[in-house]
Amino acid sequence: MRKLLLSAIGLLVVSLIPQVMLGQVESQQPINPDEYMKGEDFTKILKDEWSYLKDEIDEYIKATKSKSEFETSKQYADRIARTKAALVAKINSHIQEKKYDKRVFGVLFKATLVSYDADKQQYLIACESTVEAPYDIPTVECVVPKNQFVVLTDSVNRGFRTSALRIRIPQNYRWSVPAEEAKAARNDEANIYYQVRFVLDFHQEDMAKRATIRIIPTQISMLNIASHKVYWIVDMR
Repeated sequence: MRKLLLSAIGLLVVSLIPQVMLGQVESQQPINPDEYMKGEDFTKILKDEWSYLKDEIDEYIKATKSKSEFETSKQYADRIARTKAALVAKINSHIQEKKYDKRVFGVLFKATLVSYDADKQQYLIACESTVEAPYDIPTVECVVPKNQFVVLTDSVNRGFRTSALRIRIPQNYRWSVPAEEAKAARNDEANIYYQVRFVLDFHQEDMAKRATIRIIPTQISMLNIASHKVYWIVDMR
């Protein structure tokens, strides 16, 4: 009975360890280098779509902002509904044309190897790099759903407003790795990155007078972009 109890406790402890602590299990997974995307390339996609949605919403507001002199209230409401339906259909067609409903973007963020605890065989890893994103305006907003690792932050620098995607590693997360592999990673630190896989959701069925860009992180990994070796990986949905 005592052995059974100890075995059960052991299984419970393992199940409570954060997945990233089990990174050694994932360390031999290769990754396709074609999936790497620089932050500035992802920024361009986001800004292009932000501009597209802004222009479409501006046209929609211009076309529906007021009732004409010879239009009844019902006719006006019907015209708003038709115009909105046409806009939603146009945006959905744009999504399909660009294949945003099928694409996954593997965006790179530079990782920093902070310090290694040889006794615990754990590495503290940070990330100071960011990826610029469009900022919110009255007609277009950007949203990152709540998750463990990725946030969207706003700041003002010298009067200019900026918005950026940032990685925030929880304080209790460490990379569990043997000393020799940790040393090799330190020697090749220039090639160590985080990769976040994003999907973009531009559907606007619930739109009123503001469009929404949903930037949804689905997976984070730490990898070596020279050897294409993945050290650890965590799914976020």
